Amino acid sequence: MTVEQRPTVRRRVLGANLRRLREDKGLYLEDVAEQLSCHAAKVSRIESGRSGIRQLDLRVLLDLYGVEDPAEREGWLALARESRRQRWWRVLEDRLPQDFLDLVGLEDEVYECRGFQPAIVPGLFQTERYATAVIQGGSPGTLDESQETRLRVRLERQKALTRSDPAPLKVWMVLGEAVLRQQVGGAEVLREQLLRLVEVAQLPNVTLQVLPFTAGACQGGPYPFLIYSFPPPAGLEVVLLENFASHAYLETREDTVRLGGAFDHLRATALSALKSEALIVEIASELKNA
Repeated sequence: MTVEQRPTVRRRVLGANLRRLREDKGLYLEDVAEQLSCHAAKVSRIESGRSGIRQLDLRVLLDLYGVEDPAEREGWLALARESRRQRWWRVLEDRLPQDFLDLVGLEDEVYECRGFQPAIVPGLFQTERYATAVIQGGSPGTLDESQETRLRVRLERQKALTRSDPAPLKVWMVLGEAVLRQQVGGAEVLREQLLRLVEVAQLPNVTLQVLPFTAGACQGGPYPFLIYSFPPPAGLEVVLLENFASHAYLETREDTVRLGGAFDHLRATALSALKSEALIVEIASELKNA
């Protein structure tokens, strides 16, 4: 009896792209199952992320799909390989929602993140006081145990920007001007947060741009999204749509291409990194003098 696993983001991304390779070759599930000497249902579970795949079986599929470049093959194999490193966030599995843990795990495995946030500073850049205000959602008092855990995890996630093994996470973020003006936590907290943005923008692996109010309507609408890229050469990507209550992940090539195009439009419309930094400093100065 086959025990299905809860699909992780990594397995779903791998499965969706294996399905793409199969369809590009004009093959059916039954064709692949014959090569793996298994039932078509097993192939379907692999492609949906409900089952992992053995390295041996993945090599058979890469041969079948014509993936011959050694570096590209290694990219696929690395994605499928179960990591032997102990993840720091595993101890929190019984204390945080699974979709949030998926996000933390994703940032621990990908090499690049690019996206758009129209209304709030992304968690990777938040100061402790700003993050506290966001988690409280305007409620007074101290954080409860669950909120305190989320705060600690949010701050721990930021180490991805300066880690050494693997290489630091590359981030290219477009922020709506409202992010710089919404006084989350009050004027003093926001000013501290804006100065942190200026500091983070100096990292060689971080690019920050601001989309000014004067830019008007943009492709993709006023909706936040993040595009995570797994290490090359496999070139696999996943889109994260985040809202107040949950996270949704899009793994198909159509979705990643569509949101990638929206991001390219946003960064082309936004202020340059230099002008963005100047605007952030200007607004921080206004808050100091208020």
